[in-house]
Amino acid sequence: MFTPPFSRDSLVADDLNPLTQAYRDVVIYDEATTDDPLYEGPIVVHPNGWIELEGHRLLSPSAIHHIDIYDELDDGGSEDGRDERTGDGCRSDRFGH
Repeated sequence: MFTPPFSRDSLVADDLNPLTQAYRDVVIYDEATTDDPLYEGPIVVHPNGWIELEGHRLLSPSAIHHIDIYDELDDGGSEDGRDERTGDGCRSDRFGH
């Protein structure tokens, strides 16, 4: 039997997909003016924009206003955790903000 020429399944599993990003320490907000976070903790950002929370729960991109990422810096940081490029002790400059 031949495989179908088109499929909705990805050729690469999400575990191996280079566009999937995992973060250990984030805060997700659903509004710009609120100080109450929608979620705090680890997430996985899938290529389609959906956010996977703990317990394999999914959060729609349309439900999110913004995400603050507080992961440790891979480069550009000093031993005390401060980003030497921005001088910020808790946020990375990963996305150029």
